[in-house]
Amino acid sequence: MRSVESDSSGRRVTVAVVCNALHVLTAFTFERPVLGVTELARKLALPKSTVSRLARTLASEGFLTPVAGGYRLALKLHELGSLVVSGVELREVAHGKLVQLRNMTGETVHLAVLDGAEVVYLDRIESPNTLHAFTRIGIRMPAHSTSSGKAILAFAPQSTVDTVVEKGLARLTPRTIVTRAGLERELETVRANGWACSVGESEPALNSLAAPIFDYTSRAIAAISIAGPSERLSASTVLRIAQALKLATAEISREMGYRLPQRLSPAPRAHFSPAS
Repeated sequence: MRSVESDSSGRRVTVAVVCNALHVLTAFTFERPVLGVTELARKLALPKSTVSRLARTLASEGFLTPVAGGYRLALKLHELGSLVVSGVELREVAHGKLVQLRNMTGETVHLAVLDGAEVVYLDRIESPNTLHAFTRIGIRMPAHSTSSGKAILAFAPQSTVDTVVEKGLARLTPRTIVTRAGLERELETVRANGWACSVGESEPALNSLAAPIFDYTSRAIAAISIAGPSERLSASTVLRIAQALKLATAEISREMGYRLPQRLSPAPRAHFSPAS
């Protein structure tokens, strides 16, 4: 197999060095996770000098790791693979649950992932009501002001939370959390409940709740949120639908390979206070 591109005249030409680099990466297997330059050269039918240069370059870019006996694949490949799973398979797996939650609640339902200090919406099912949360796929929002962002951050490494804080906790409304201490307290509540809420924190009179989705590594990779005007998404409504939301995200997590049981508390703690 050769990679190709078009030159200025439109003719397709091969990019041999790209092909060879990809062949180096795909030479590793579960049975042979570590390969030396000599063995790689033999498997690929390439000169040792060429393989050596390719391996050094791939290692310098984070795709291979030098170890005793040669090289092994590096974690950057796992990161790229996780992006594929999170961005494509996740959306396919979650879409049906988004529809079910919209039909059950009548409110707009989102699927979001964390990117730096922001959440990005990968999918949405719009509320049939005239007055509803107006968003679009691909939009970004500060993680600290959204229920989706807080649901993911609560189960993320501390370094991820630190990144969000260091970027600055901008005040979007009078109710936005803008201090590290306030955010840490909120995330502790989210961990206790298994779900997060945003009460007029990203937009006045807009409330939402969200629960995290976990993958096969037990990492919180996304969240599903339900958003609507505070006059409909009141405290009593949120507490009523929180358990259904958690059950939906638990099912998606299982489909994504998560095997550790999520704790589903019998009665969510009533920390939700509706926006005025």
